[in-house]
Amino acid sequence: MFEYEAEAELIHTIIKNGGTRHAFLPIVASGKNACVLHYNSNNHKCEDGEMILLDFGVRYGNYHSDTTRCFPVNGRFTDRQKEVYSAVLHCLKEGSKWLKPGVHHAAYELNMAKLVEEQLIKLGLITEEEVKNQDPERPVYKRYFMHGTAHHLGLDVHDVGSYDIHFEPGMVLTCEPGIYIPEEGIGCRLENDLLITEDGHINLSAEMPIEIEEIEGLMNT
Repeated sequence: MFEYEAEAELIHTIIKNGGTRHAFLPIVASGKNACVLHYNSNNHKCEDGEMILLDFGVRYGNYHSDTTRCFPVNGRFTDRQKEVYSAVLHCLKEGSKWLKPGVHHAAYELNMAKLVEEQLIKLGLITEEEVKNQDPERPVYKRYFMHGTAHHLGLDVHDVGSYDIHFEPGMVLTCEPGIYIPEEGIGCRLENDLLITEDGHINLSAEMPIEIEEIEGLMNT
């Protein structure tokens, strides 16, 4: 199918289940299109062997969500896609542990960058030597990871709020690490919406499948 056909299925499901509309123009990016952070042309034919990055949100009761999932066009991840996907999922799980009361936003982002950097080394995309000799103002990891990973969420997708803050109970933020490898045609971002509580957070996106086995199982039933 074409990316816009997947988008059509998405809006059908949103409205059928009571959502008002998209929270923002959805990103339905297959193959190398997933390496374009705000891609929304959604007019490419999805090819066998590619992954699709689906970044979308729903407006419901005047509030907005913002979530991202990635899945293989043919229902099975390649070995390399599994490696990259697992790396991003690791960063999501470990990085989200820092979304709790008392943690400063800058400290969270610095920790997430370090997690991605470690995974890029494991994936063979950068080396420890490059990291050791890098310009602190232009870190090597930004070749493959070039955006922040937590923004305020609520009455707007990028809701009003300071980023020079310590997290507090009641805040809702995204958690969205990613790795983008244009030369391999692989772009992967995974994103959950988290409510900060008194002692940690609640994952508001917990019902959305995210494990490789879950995704392949759903696509091959």
